[in-house]
Amino acid sequence: MKAEFLLTLAHVSQFLELFPGGPFLKGRREPRVAVVGRSNVGKSSLINALLQTRLAQTSGSPGKTRAIHFYHWKDAGKIIADLPGFGYARAAKTERDRWEVFIDLYFKKEENLDRVLLLLDARHGPTDIDRKAIQFLSLRNIPVTFVFVKADTLKTQAQRALRQKETKSALSELGIEPEGVFWVSSHDQTGIKELARELSVK
Repeated sequence: MKAEFLLTLAHVSQFLELFPGGPFLKGRREPRVAVVGRSNVGKSSLINALLQTRLAQTSGSPGKTRAIHFYHWKDAGKIIADLPGFGYARAAKTERDRWEVFIDLYFKKEENLDRVLLLLDARHGPTDIDRKAIQFLSLRNIPVTFVFVKADTLKTQAQRALRQKETKSALSELGIEPEGVFWVSSHDQTGIKELARELSVK
């Protein structure tokens, strides 16, 4: 088996047990890769494509992931952390606030974070809420790899070139050089091997 489910972090009371200090997560010391993005952007689909499994549950209903799920990615020597999606408008404000506090606490407690994969929708480029997420991560000096998912929806070279130009401009406005941007599709596997190679143990 190339990957396995490890555990779910669903309540603040679990942090002390799971993150007592140092690089370990429940006895495992593999570096963690946190996957974040807007609700329904396709986080679970990308994780399954990278891990070549169906461990992460996918759903057409936004906001399904309300906890942090950890997966051991054996081939890469990493642990994938699937974080709750942000920006789900239909969730109650109190619930959205709880998610934000929960995610913020995870980044404060996590001492073995290799990087964050920030997923963006290739059809639209960075939205306002994506920009807020970028600023949130940059303020905490967290290394970020930008992954534009659903690249298969860009059918022509002209569409791809336009979206890449828009994306470069949007990221430049945020002070980010986009050399680390990946364009992938969980549907037809575009860019999956390249991203997996980038994330694997050096």
